[in-house]
Amino acid sequence: MKVIKRSGRREELDISKIRIVIDFACAGLDVDPLELEMDAQIQFRDNITTREIQQLLIRTAAEKVSPETPDWTYVAARLLLYDLYKDVGHLRGYKVKDKINGKYRPYNPESFYHLIKTYTDRGIYGGYLLENYTKEEIDQLAQYIKPERDLLFNYTGIKVLSDRYLVRDEEGRIIELPQEMYMLIAMTLGIAEKKEERLEWVKKFYDVLSQHYVSLATPTMMNARRTHTQLSSCFVLTVDDDLYDIFDNVQKAAQISKFAGGLGIYLGKIRATGAPIRKFRGASSGVLPVVKIINDVMVYVDQLGMRKGSASITLDIWHKDVLDFLEVKTNVGDERKKAHDIHPAVAIPDLFMERVRRREKWTLMDPYYCKKVKDGKNLEDFYGKEFEEVYLRLEKELPPYAKREVDAWELWKRLLTVIFETGEPYIFFRDTANYLNPNKHCGMVYSSNLCMEIIQNMSVTTHEEDILEEDGRITHRKRSGDVVVCNLGSINLGLVYTAEDLAKVMPVLVRMLDNVISINFYAIKEAEYTNKRYRAIGIGVSNYHYCLVKNGIQWESEEHIKFADALFERIAYYAIKASCDLAKERGKYPLFDGSDWSKGIFFGRTPEENQQESVKNGNHLDWIGLAKEVKEHGLRNGYLLAVMPTGSTSLIIGATASVDPIFAKFYKEENMSGILPQVPPEIKKYFWHYKSAYHIDQEWSIRAAAARQKWIDQSQSFNLYIDPEKIDGPTLSHLYQLAHQLGLKTVYYCRSKSITDIEECESCST
Repeated sequence: MKVIKRSGRREELDISKIRIVIDFACAGLDVDPLELEMDAQIQFRDNITTREIQQLLIRTAAEKVSPETPDWTYVAARLLLYDLYKDVGHLRGYKVKDKINGKYRPYNPESFYHLIKTYTDRGIYGGYLLENYTKEEIDQLAQYIKPERDLLFNYTGIKVLSDRYLVRDEEGRIIELPQEMYMLIAMTLGIAEKKEERLEWVKKFYDVLSQHYVSLATPTMMNARRTHTQLSSCFVLTVDDDLYDIFDNVQKAAQISKFAGGLGIYLGKIRATGAPIRKFRGASSGVLPVVKIINDVMVYVDQLGMRKGSASITLDIWHKDVLDFLEVKTNVGDERKKAHDIHPAVAIPDLFMERVRRREKWTLMDPYYCKKVKDGKNLEDFYGKEFEEVYLRLEKELPPYAKREVDAWELWKRLLTVIFETGEPYIFFRDTANYLNPNKHCGMVYSSNLCMEIIQNMSVTTHEEDILEEDGRITHRKRSGDVVVCNLGSINLGLVYTAEDLAKVMPVLVRMLDNVISINFYAIKEAEYTNKRYRAIGIGVSNYHYCLVKNGIQWESEEHIKFADALFERIAYYAIKASCDLAKERGKYPLFDGSDWSKGIFFGRTPEENQQESVKNGNHLDWIGLAKEVKEHGLRNGYLLAVMPTGSTSLIIGATASVDPIFAKFYKEENMSGILPQVPPEIKKYFWHYKSAYHIDQEWSIRAAAARQKWIDQSQSFNLYIDPEKIDGPTLSHLYQLAHQLGLKTVYYCRSKSITDIEECESCST
């Protein structure tokens, strides 16, 4: 049988060469190499290419993955890596085998500087790498790269990484290897460090990334080292009831989406259908046309053809257009009012939940008639008791054409029906979010981001004047509002969860995320203004379910609730401590004074209350001492903790996603990289300990989320998992009401076995 080599030369098939590759892939794993050889060989044919042989081996190994034989995923990964090593070596002009001693050497440190220089000159890597690092420093970092860490990847991990994250040249060929990618990301983030300390920090950044202790958000992983360092994940816009501002925000949304940012957009200030325009009653088309415009912009600005733009749009439950808004993604009704490519979200105050509980009436209002109702503020500018006071007054005083009375329970049922059918809208409990906002001294929160984990101050941008110069130049002046920016990273709880480990890893992650803010490319200036005032970051987690399982904890147990409470207390403590230590070195964030942090109030509790909680948890952390330290030195970052979805990057590091339970003990994930076999970490060892999402009583998930929320200053991308055949309306209502009662700020998707087209946000994925 003849084979065709990569060079195009034909030669006899040499099984011994194939065995060398198979032996490399199977070394140290619980698999039979002969089984792979025999099963793959059946599919060989005359004139098969060596590349096809390699692909056959990879596919055959991947098809063998099961809960009983999970190690085949590492065999497939090594085979794919072998292919990658040869391709990159061929492209860059070096051999992966040493000609003198025949030893296998996939990485060539001597070529690292040449890689950076070549592709900087070609405009693929950013020029800042060579501007900030000498050849000697790059050579030193090249020698520090640890090729053996590639063996940490499973098949899905290396497949997703190579298909979507590793940088390619103009012809679509991969130019860098996984460990080089991690080093280049570390070098990019290290630019914010002092010159004399830079290399040491780069090595620390590389270590936590390459050992999978932490993950960074998809935009950071993709864009660090590229020409445009747009490293932030998600942005939240606040749209004013003004035509100029509406279309200014449409433009902002397009620019943000162009650079792969996800969007949250609050439209609650826009007047309802039939509201006056320049005192002509009945003239306004309401919110729905704006929703459709944003929908079309997200489809049009498709992020270099990789995927559509993504935006969630939030409206208040009291907005007069809310009933039409609930139907934007359903398959019934007027198609002219549909927007199938955005993600609706509803902001709900405590008062509405109270009316639902009491089966009382609820009044929908037109924001046009709710302006400057108290102290120059609009109705939506209040929360809690103040909101309730103003709302009750308007309920009585507004003329009939400015409001509409509905049954609160019927509106709630309609909301839940749409959630049951489509998995959305997302839910934002606005009063809880604002009560616990540590920066309420300088703003408020109207909505969350695309994935419902970011809770930060928001405000509109005001447009002042256009100035016409004599030479025809027109300058538009505006005063920036707060455009929320999310800078995300996550801790791998499968490897890092003890106090000792968190104390080591957290300062490195906080520093990396703070550096993102310093070196970031901003698609719009308002984002830069807000990011530098608050220096907000969002630290989340992955591998939560695996962490429970390896500690012998069942999901549906009181032990789980206690474990979650104690674990997230440790995460919070070391995150705050790391940000405080960074503030000592770099200064506190500009708006620190007057914040809850500055008063020693963390998560709405006094230092003494947090100390008591810590004793109950068994952590015995010094919250009183930490509060004193924060009061004295400040915090570097105005927001710290946010549990985001970790879809893509969980796949890369072989972790269970975010704080979600596993989907199944074995399934095939279908995404841009094809059909990928999935088994949870150490499934063979812990097969009976894992319980899949749709078999879990969701009350336990809500209770665990509430225990975590106690220690999170922002929110969580918290999903509910329901089986349509086993759930009814009252049960679903109970779950959402329980989420509100227990203090959750947001609920993300309601995932159902019958809904197969739910999109995972890649922007927030870490």
